[in-house]
Amino acid sequence: MAKQVTDRLGAIELVVAAAEIEAAQVQNAFSETYTPYLKPQETLPDLGLAAHLIARAMQARAQTMKAASDAHDRELSDDAAPRETRDAAAAALTAEVVAMRATVESTFGSAQLKVLGIEGRADDEPKAILSKAQKLVVALKDPSVEWPKPIRKGVKVDPTAWVDDLETHIATLQAALKDVAREVREAQQTLDAKTSALAESDAMFARGAGWLSATFRLIGNESAASKVRPSNRRPGRASEPDEPHPTAPAPLPIEPAKV
Repeated sequence: MAKQVTDRLGAIELVVAAAEIEAAQVQNAFSETYTPYLKPQETLPDLGLAAHLIARAMQARAQTMKAASDAHDRELSDDAAPRETRDAAAAALTAEVVAMRATVESTFGSAQLKVLGIEGRADDEPKAILSKAQKLVVALKDPSVEWPKPIRKGVKVDPTAWVDDLETHIATLQAALKDVAREVREAQQTLDAKTSALAESDAMFARGAGWLSATFRLIGNESAASKVRPSNRRPGRASEPDEPHPTAPAPLPIEPAKV
């Protein structure tokens, strides 16, 4: 599981614990302080229950976030096999083309390599390897392509006999590329779901932890308020001890001493 998720889960666990531990004290302190200001027919809101509800909502978002993260990790874990198959297929096709190029060059000369489009160094990228091999098949099948006489007498080569082997390797690489493309799409889908779950959890954390922090301050519990206050710098995490409070007054400027 990614650190961005484990850090958030740890922060949510801390805030939820504080909400559940302090819920009764929140209600008692709020009642003691503000009951005298009730008007007839008015009832005091249950802030303790609100703290519990916020904690449950944060836990629910955390579970969704963790599930989405786990799903993405599982999706990434099965990506290796298709990529290995693709790389093996690309290597086999490259070896086939390189062997044919060596035969063409030794039999017909380097000029024929350019005619077939296989001059220069071999490609490294699987899609480029596939494209060059497909063009080679077209050239080998093209009756209009002129083939010079072999450099050495008595040597006979039928390049069209290479087509079947090439097409077999091409089909294998094409299938492997499709599998990799499917894995990429599926990984993107799980990543999008994870990103969305992270954003929803961060939003709930900011609102829930912000409400709890403000409520703890309202009843005079500055220690709890500081502990659960959401960070302005790191989404989904509690603030660091040195992080300025968003509602704290700005420090007065220090004027230089007059001499």
